[in-house]
Amino acid sequence: MPWSYWHRIELYRIDRGQRVLMRSQEVDDHGPYVCRGVEEWAQIVAEDYLWRWELPHGRWLVVVWRLGSDQGGRGTPEKLCEVQFTWSGPPEDPATRQGLSEARERS
Repeated sequence: MPWSYWHRIELYRIDRGQRVLMRSQEVDDHGPYVCRGVEEWAQIVAEDYLWRWELPHGRWLVVVWRLGSDQGGRGTPEKLCEVQFTWSGPPEDPATRQGLSEARERS
């Protein structure tokens, strides 16, 4: 039996108090179980997505669901966490940005 850790990550922008779904992605990742907790992992992943997709600064909410453990992880989802945070945007320094981009390409 193969191990799988399917999760759905939903990224919402908070606009005038309303949640606006901007992106969602399903990933097979065991990160929530090896970090300091699912909330920390969720914020790290959300900030990475915001940076990579060049989404605007502002108030954001990330919701993480654990998908069922049946074939392909498509069973009944279980909400693991919701984390609200303020995104100030990607680094302004082009050298920092280039360094991050190069680091991502190497990994």
